[in-house]
Amino acid sequence: MQGSMLAVLLASTIAMPAISAEQGGINAAQGISAISMPVTNNAEADVQLSAEELARQQAAEQAQQQLEAIIGASGLQGLGEQARNLAQQVLNETQAPLGFQYDVVDRLTPLWAPDALQNTLASALASLDDQQRELLQSTLNSRRLQNARNKELSAIADQNSRNYQDYISRLRQQPPAPARVALIKQLDEAMQFSALLSVTRSSVYPQLQAVLRDWQPPENWQAGLQRDVTEFLLYVHRTTPNDELQRLAQAYREPVLQQWLAGVKQSLSGQAG
Repeated sequence: MQGSMLAVLLASTIAMPAISAEQGGINAAQGISAISMPVTNNAEADVQLSAEELARQQAAEQAQQQLEAIIGASGLQGLGEQARNLAQQVLNETQAPLGFQYDVVDRLTPLWAPDALQNTLASALASLDDQQRELLQSTLNSRRLQNARNKELSAIADQNSRNYQDYISRLRQQPPAPARVALIKQLDEAMQFSALLSVTRSSVYPQLQAVLRDWQPPENWQAGLQRDVTEFLLYVHRTTPNDELQRLAQAYREPVLQQWLAGVKQSLSGQAG
């Protein structure tokens, strides 16, 4: 639920106060003289970055930009929104007092706040060398995966619409051909979509139980999650031909992408436990 108190609190960061002239450092009384101390030739050389240091700095900046580009193209930061929305839904349903909501925020922030999740996703990239990262970025930026990602984002925006609800209702009344459902499940497995969502819920539910002592997760929630993911992907790819679904699943099976997704899942599972 965008705009919810939980989402705002989890997304917030604590800014360090700037040091003013009155608080220390170079103060107003010292003025220009404080930074006009005579320097020797060696001191002037000391403040200049050597060519080697500059190259290292540029390499670090490029690596950071690549990291952010990979994470952005993957869409995996949406897991944080899933965690926040799930927690907020339960808090709303149970009419939890405000104090309990703050307790839940405190428990979820170390793993699911945007910066925390960014660090988790980045740490899973640490095992990849430069060539693997280039291949991973190229795979995620491929037209096939980007088109699929755009379809997913469009479907997410549709989820509260009448058209989406009508489509899901028709699916349940008249299921698609088994071969079509099998292709969707193969795609889900290749994307590790339901697996990552399952890890997310497995992380959030215990934190809610620790605060809401009388609350229990839904029975057989894993089966319900699998059904929801299958229905969502059927909606996402309602106009995607079967042969394209096969090619898309194969693109997701790129070994370096599978390695990273498995690393993300392992990191989230470890921190959640």
